[in-house]
Amino acid sequence: MAERRQGPWALLARPWVYEALQDVLGAERGRRRFSTEDLHPLPGQSVLDIGCGTAALARYLGPVRYVGYEPNAAYVERGRRENADRDVTLRTGYFDAAAAAEFPLAFDLVVVSAVLHHMNDAEAGDLFRLLAQVVKPEGRVVTLDNVLVPRQNPIARVLINLDRGRNVRSPAGYARLPYPWFADCRGRVLHQGWIPYTFWIMECRLPAPDAAVAAASPHARQDFFGGSDSSA
Repeated sequence: MAERRQGPWALLARPWVYEALQDVLGAERGRRRFSTEDLHPLPGQSVLDIGCGTAALARYLGPVRYVGYEPNAAYVERGRRENADRDVTLRTGYFDAAAAAEFPLAFDLVVVSAVLHHMNDAEAGDLFRLLAQVVKPEGRVVTLDNVLVPRQNPIARVLINLDRGRNVRSPAGYARLPYPWFADCRGRVLHQGWIPYTFWIMECRLPAPDAAVAAASPHARQDFFGGSDSSA
């Protein structure tokens, strides 16, 4: 994982600092929009959240079975307290092969929010390989990350360049990551008005745990540049 952990970025390991910064950047409004427009799980569905932080997203998903993985133990502890009344299971650690083996074809929806820009291409590819093993055949993987695009708001670009993650990509850079483990992927750029920020949201379907099968699939589609959207 390539990220800044020294100096002022070290403070973000503390849950209250992390959540305060998220609030300043408009995360609550963003989570509500993300859950409504992009995630929208049905009641009773199973959701896996990779790099779930304090599991704040669980509050917006309705009555689902939620499983989250997060390497920061302090985040996990806070998330458990704040979601004690929900069907939420949080685990400390990275989502690895052992974790994937525990949940074969178990999830209707997998959320990978603000994670890929912390990973290099090989790490991200390994993650998508594992996700293809745990998402149901009709299920989805939805990702959200900051993104660098031409002519974006200069304030957004400055804020993104200050992020802990050191692998912020262009849309094309993110677009390459799920292949060949998902045969149908598409994405969009979202420009947040205030505080200015720019996101890449990608949805992947048709998981193929066998890479050769995925590459030869007649349904293979990579429509990653389906347009741009703006949010006030």
